[in-house]
Amino acid sequence: MECATIYYDKKHYFPMHLHPDRYTFSYIINGSANLICNNSIFILKPGSLVIIPPYVAHQTLVEHFFHYKVIRVPKLHAFVNLNATQLGLTIIKNNHAYKNQFNKWFDKIKANNNEEIIIPEVFEHFLMSHDADLTKPKILLKKALIHLESNYYRPIPVEELSDLIHLSESHFQRLFKANIGISASRYLQNLRIEKAKEYIKTRNCFTDIAYDTGFFDQSHFNKYFKINVGMIPKRYADLVKND
Repeated sequence: MECATIYYDKKHYFPMHLHPDRYTFSYIINGSANLICNNSIFILKPGSLVIIPPYVAHQTLVEHFFHYKVIRVPKLHAFVNLNATQLGLTIIKNNHAYKNQFNKWFDKIKANNNEEIIIPEVFEHFLMSHDADLTKPKILLKKALIHLESNYYRPIPVEELSDLIHLSESHFQRLFKANIGISASRYLQNLRIEKAKEYIKTRNCFTDIAYDTGFFDQSHFNKYFKINVGMIPKRYADLVKND
């Protein structure tokens, strides 16, 4: 469990992405952004609390500036099944009870001295496991996703993934996009960036982080990190290490 305070002070359009191994709880402090999920657009404004489970594909568009606090709660290989009437994420507007509980939770994580942090009761129902309700395609794809998780640091062609679950490449790619929300190649890049964000919290050499997460060199790493995170690795390191 971790927390950070994030600032974006200029326009940035994030690609469609997801968080494969964590729930994110974000409280909007200032500015605004458009959040796109499941073909719907939501305007995020100060006072809103946004809760996004693992494997919910979404995109954020910052027009001017955006300032928020985020709490990330690990949940390895969690899947959320959606039907046509479900968005997957939750947006709570101007609820002072949630705000107060979020801020207390955030401060406890920030001040944590290797003590176990208890998730506030008001947020527990957002963290319920959905694994028991997996659809057949997601049961099939889970093997490919775990393979990606274990081998993200090297090239993984689509053929390797499709052979793993005994499907043609075209069938695999259609199944992956339909159920995960992004392509397999986009997912791999997304996964590498998520791993890099983890490494940045405890390591200082960006060149080593680049190679360890499957990028050709630091320049290649910096480019894709900025596209996906909205800032260069150095600035991201300054934010998360200050928290």
